[in-house]
Amino acid sequence: MKKEPKLEPGQVVDTLGELIASLAAFAAKVPAKSILALPGGVRPTPEAVEAYEETVYRFRDRVGVMYKTLPPLFVESLEAFEAGKVLDAVPPLLQCVEKLVELHNQGTVKFTPPQQQRLRDYHRRLEKLVPEATQSEVDLPAPESY
Repeated sequence: MKKEPKLEPGQVVDTLGELIASLAAFAAKVPAKSILALPGGVRPTPEAVEAYEETVYRFRDRVGVMYKTLPPLFVESLEAFEAGKVLDAVPPLLQCVEKLVELHNQGTVKFTPPQQQRLRDYHRRLEKLVPEATQSEVDLPAPESY
């Protein structure tokens, strides 16, 4: 059995980007008000789930010791994605971004400036997928009206 070559930092960033793009594409199809709780709910297409799953397992099969904390987070996100739970799929990916930043800050992994910018962009994009981070929990009338 041939061993896959070691993952480069850019490949890790690309993998994370693939997952975020899939999640964002699905989130765009889910009505904003229903994103929190849909019993039986809206689920991604089988093709979208398969693509997400392939990305997760391709990464898991190639991961080395350096990135060993990422696959369980990817799997957690995959399980939420399969169930159509956008909000539950976001936190594990945010944790992945934070772990990669931490590895870079420790000097364990060196990301190039463009890769660092992509990680910042991914973090912002994930935060936008979580409604409570961008809008108030309760829609109150303007203060002047009460």
